[in-house]
Amino acid sequence: MQVVNSYKDYPDIRCIQKFRLYHLSRPHLRRWRKTRHNRPFQIDNTDRWILDNLNSKNITMVDCAGWYLENFGISTTCLESDKIAKYYWPSCHVEFDIFTHRPTYISVEHPVVFKYPWFLKYSTVDQFVNFINIWVKSITVIGFDPLYVQHNHLKHNLLDIIKQRTLIKVFQINQQTWVVEP
Repeated sequence: MQVVNSYKDYPDIRCIQKFRLYHLSRPHLRRWRKTRHNRPFQIDNTDRWILDNLNSKNITMVDCAGWYLENFGISTTCLESDKIAKYYWPSCHVEFDIFTHRPTYISVEHPVVFKYPWFLKYSTVDQFVNFINIWVKSITVIGFDPLYVQHNHLKHNLLDIIKQRTLIKVFQINQQTWVVEP
């Protein structure tokens, strides 16, 4: 069985299929597009925590079509790994190797938010720890499913494993939302 981490490596995918995959990986994009027809934007628990607890008016949203937070008065710097995002939000930045490095133009004072990034699915614990060590220069909110990170989830809790391997403070807001502080 082959695990496909990203369809970017397959050049024979048609454009319409790329758009569908982009929309499937970013469910907030669909909700944001419906606001054009005067429908209210529905926020989830992670968004509610961000709006209630982060006192910053500038947030960096990574790989989640995060420009929807501008509807709530928050200035966003959007960083996407797919150039399709430029069709929806021309001012977003496109970086193809988000998992391996943090761009220098991202402010270390602004909180960074990841919501269900594709590169954390099926990553190992070592890759996850490297990701945290690279990206956490300011408050970082990570929304993901811990079961997708490859570890023995029947015997160990992922949060306990991560706390043993890094000196960074990690707090669990709910089952799928972590807040990481430098």
